[in-house]
Amino acid sequence: MSTNIGAIGSFRTRTFSDSITRPSNTTAYTAGDVISEVTTNDHFTFGAASDDGSKRVTRVGVNSGVINWARLHSSANQSTKLDCELLLFHADIAEVADNAAFAPTDAELATRVAVVDFPASFWKEGDADSGADGNALCEAMNLDIPFRALRHLYGQLVARNGYTPISGEQFVVELGITQD
Repeated sequence: MSTNIGAIGSFRTRTFSDSITRPSNTTAYTAGDVISEVTTNDHFTFGAASDDGSKRVTRVGVNSGVINWARLHSSANQSTKLDCELLLFHADIAEVADNAAFAPTDAELATRVAVVDFPASFWKEGDADSGADGNALCEAMNLDIPFRALRHLYGQLVARNGYTPISGEQFVVELGITQD
């Protein structure tokens, strides 16, 4: 008899993560602004390609899963915490420059899988030092969001409050996914 730790029946729970480093400036975000990568205006991609397909967010032939939880790490501990949403899509979306307004097309919005809220009040200090000397974490638990995707999920962070970042602030998103 074999045992598969981390699996219940035919389900597998996996953690997927990606990070972005925002530009080297302290330009404040306003509600509706995109938080993107410094050089490429890139957003998050979960389930990067690998030779054996093992990094897919879904299993081959099944193409569905459940998002159980999400975590957002910041390399800063600002006094005014970021209130933001992570919009997840099953198809790639256009890259948007950091600090520009988020305005997805109808076609892009039709591929939306979920919106994960990271409210300002949910942030917890890691290193309690302020600004660039600290860090913080925000968790969204018990999401239970079913989705369908062929290989990847794409995510865009969108500010929902006025937030002044640190220069080169890094954001890391982790998703806990149960693969059907």
